[in-house]
Amino acid sequence: MKIKKNLSDADMLRGFAEEESFETALLRDDSEPRRVRRSSGALKKEAEAAMMLPPEAQEKLNRCLLEVSMEWLRDKGGDVDWKIVRNGLSITLTPAPAKRK
Repeated sequence: MKIKKNLSDADMLRGFAEEESFETALLRDDSEPRRVRRSSGALKKEAEAAMMLPPEAQEKLNRCLLEVSMEWLRDKGGDVDWKIVRNGLSITLTPAPAKRK
């Protein structure tokens, strides 16, 4: 077979059909967008609904937990676990040193 000179890429590959392989299957353009992850807004709404607190109370609780965590890290210098105790209608969150695994 004689090789022709000055051919374009399209001309050189005319009539060539590549076999399907793992790489070509992954790189194939399916032309339809796939949604891999759920939007963070939907996850946040689900988490808020699961908390059963009004948004203002949840925001205040998150802010307080963050402040206590930062104080714990500054003073104790380690990770924190939260001990949760229920006494009747009140719930107490207390920081404690995290157990190392």
